[in-house]
Amino acid sequence: MTQRSVAVGATVRAGLSNLAPAITDGWAALGLATVLAAVSHRLPAGADLVLQLTAACLATGALYRRAFGRASGLKGLRWGREEWHLLAAQLLCAAFLLVVLSVLALVVAAVTLGVARMSLPNFDALSPAGWQDALAASGVAGFVVGLVPLLSLAVLVWLAARLSLSGAATVEQGGIRVLSSFPMTRGLAAPILASGFVLALPVILLAAGLRFVGDPAEGGLAAAVAIIATAATYFYLAPVWAGALAYIYRQRRPTDASQPLDA
Repeated sequence: MTQRSVAVGATVRAGLSNLAPAITDGWAALGLATVLAAVSHRLPAGADLVLQLTAACLATGALYRRAFGRASGLKGLRWGREEWHLLAAQLLCAAFLLVVLSVLALVVAAVTLGVARMSLPNFDALSPAGWQDALAASGVAGFVVGLVPLLSLAVLVWLAARLSLSGAATVEQGGIRVLSSFPMTRGLAAPILASGFVLALPVILLAAGLRFVGDPAEGGLAAAVAIIATAATYFYLAPVWAGALAYIYRQRRPTDASQPLDA
């Protein structure tokens, strides 16, 4: 596997340069994904998640199929093998991160309980006031307890960055790739996160501006805010992020056909 360095500036430029061509070639898929994601906000819990996953796979599939020269369908609108593979890869990534999150939650709970017991051995673990008193009396150890959840969050973000090439690898290699994509992002977590932040900044500013205009909970403004945010996600953020990740993947993709496969 090649181990080329990846610059944040080049990655951002690659993502932005993908915006117009991706919309031109895949507007139908992006439009349908936007509609599905917007409608999902009106559905009950569970059904909304299914629709959002469908929208994400529909858009991502169209963008990566275009990036790697696969069959495009009607302006990107197609549900085929790549979309099924992407759906499976997303579910496997989510399951992996959920397992890690569960382990980290146990670590946080164990550290917090240990510090509390060390400070006040007989504190009431069933009382919020007891926890508050025990942690308040722990001194520096209480500060450490506060850092543990932040470190756990940092671990999850790092893992998400390391798995970010799973979608590109899944489409380009024609099979489900999750943990086998992990080596391609070795040493790239920071550039990937920095590139993602820069590319997402317009959407972040747009969301902040919409909140500044008024309370989204009032009247029909909530629906308008949801539609605008969803459209910005699928017609801006999704194309530029897919373009950036496709660029990184091309720099780091395996050159050895014997690379291990997930499926």
